[in-house]
Amino acid sequence: MVKFVRKLCSKFMVPAALQCHEEPCEIAFKEKANHLPGRKLNIRFTTRAKLNRLLDEGDITPQQVDSFHEAVLCFLTSAVDYALKKLPLEEPLIKHAQFVDVRQRAESDIEDVLYFVERFPHLLPYHGAEEHDLLGEEFLNYQTMPMISLQDETEMESFWAEMATRKHKVTGAKEFERLAAVAKLVLVLPHANADAERVFSVVGLKKTKRRNSLALDGTLSSIMTIKMANLEPCFKWEPPSDIIKASKKATGHHIRDIEGGKPGTKFSTVDILRQRLREKIEESRGQGTPKDPSSEEGQN
Repeated sequence: MVKFVRKLCSKFMVPAALQCHEEPCEIAFKEKANHLPGRKLNIRFTTRAKLNRLLDEGDITPQQVDSFHEAVLCFLTSAVDYALKKLPLEEPLIKHAQFVDVRQRAESDIEDVLYFVERFPHLLPYHGAEEHDLLGEEFLNYQTMPMISLQDETEMESFWAEMATRKHKVTGAKEFERLAAVAKLVLVLPHANADAERVFSVVGLKKTKRRNSLALDGTLSSIMTIKMANLEPCFKWEPPSDIIKASKKATGHHIRDIEGGKPGTKFSTVDILRQRLREKIEESRGQGTPKDPSSEEGQN
């Protein structure tokens, strides 16, 4: 968010006005002395070329160009003002989360880590003076370790995944067990409520007036799990080879149990299902269980 605000300000402000302030709220973006002249406003190459061509061809006047520049400047300043009012730049959670960025570890403090331990006590059970001391030692080792260069922001998760498995060369104990756990919790915190709203929407589509008896801890939970996992359709699913082998083996054992171990009897699965269906039909008619087809053939 800080980078976004600074990038927005760089489109209409002189670089010197941005270099002397790190916090977005300290930038004097409304002062005209810090604004770029109209011809240097960053309105992208295509817009600038179009504007110059219209001016050269006489389709617009210099006064209209100046009015356009004033409108652009008004829009950009209003955009920065809106961003500073709406973005949670002063949120404590965001300020304390900067220790996760290895490039900002020198500006961080152990208090940033303890903030999350106190805010999420059930997820981070590092309470008491002894645990805080161990966490402090890990944080000091993290601050004094050799600098690691990251190519982009996406490598932050890989960095902490490696830190979680890093072990001491002598003792074999994990060097950053507690600190890595805090960092991973920070990295998985949701940035918006879009996922929660999406869950509520799916629940409303599945639990309707005609299906109002779906239990949250039963069928509805199973449906939600499948839906939110974005699984492919069932007709496209191919079972693994080990499941197929186990199924064939179980089917063979089941057929042998039904046959009763009779030698020379070879019923297919279709024959077994047909026989069960015939038995059910006869039982419903009150005629009892039909004779075994193999015995009838023997009598004939």
